Amino acid sequence: MHRLIVPLCALVLTGCVSTDDISLLHREITDVGRRVDDLSRQSSGKEDLDIMSRRLAEQNAQVLRSNADIQQEIARLRDALETLQASLGATNQRLESLTLELAAARERVSASSAAPPSGGGAGAPLAGPAGVLSEPAALYRAAYEDYLRGNFDLAIQGFSEYNARYPDTELADDALYWIGECHLAKRNFQAAVDTFTTLLNTHKTSDKAAAALLKKGLAFLEMGDRSQAVINLQYVLYEHPGSKEAALARERLAALGVNVR
Repeated sequence: MHRLIVPLCALVLTGCVSTDDISLLHREITDVGRRVDDLSRQSSGKEDLDIMSRRLAEQNAQVLRSNADIQQEIARLRDALETLQASLGATNQRLESLTLELAAARERVSASSAAPPSGGGAGAPLAGPAGVLSEPAALYRAAYEDYLRGNFDLAIQGFSEYNARYPDTELADDALYWIGECHLAKRNFQAAVDTFTTLLNTHKTSDKAAAALLKKGLAFLEMGDRSQAVINLQYVLYEHPGSKEAALARERLAALGVNVR
């Protein structure tokens, strides 16, 4: 701009300045001023961009730290769940063993009371010597041990054979329940639903009814049938209130956005 003012002064001093010259110089001075303003605005914009970049970098760092914390919490919960599942598996195994021992004891008592004084009788072959499981109990235990080992096909075969041969025993409903659990483990959800339905229809007072209803609802959920899943989970609440299965059903319904009174 100074370079434009000096020639202007020189022209004025020499008396050679025309109106057009002055207008031209004014326009050039105005253009230079605009360029200076543009440069100032660009410089300000660059500073704003630098500030925004720093803020984004800080937010990204915070997100990364949050993700790391979340991953650690997930790992902790996974370890706790695995420990709980192992403990639950051991508890279930002990419970099944006690159930088998109780069933065998009842069979021995029943056989003894039904047998004639000579020691013969139709019920005698079902009961073995003290401490020895009867044939039905042994078959059931073998199938359950296959289930625990993850041999689900063998377990289904064993439990199915038990139900075919001993449909009226105390463990017949349990055998059906574990067949359903095997199908769930194999992700054969429709087969699981069919098995649990059979259990509920043929053993209406079964102590496995609440668990069967719950697992039936979860199987429907896995198949994407939300309406049937909700219906069966609600049945758990209505028919078995206060049970641990009802508490689990309530949690799952809440996760589905279903309000339960």
